Amino acid sequence: MQQTYLTAGEAADYTGLSKSYLAKLRMCTNKRSGPLFVKIGLRAVRYRRADLDVWIEANLVNAAGI
Repeated sequence: MQQTYLTAGEAADYTGLSKSYLAKLRMCTNKRSGPLFVKIGLRAVRYRRADLDVWIEANLVNAAGI
């Protein structure tokens, strides 16, 4: 099974978040705040689509409190 890797821009489009917000999440000291990512070299960052899906599901909030 081949992994699908997204650039920061593609990940931003996929999640509906901005590239700058994803960058801020990468810099957070709390490793659990943002989605997992792969750093390639000094600047290249990639996200696995499956990791983005897991992160989104883990951050679902039931506004009704049920």
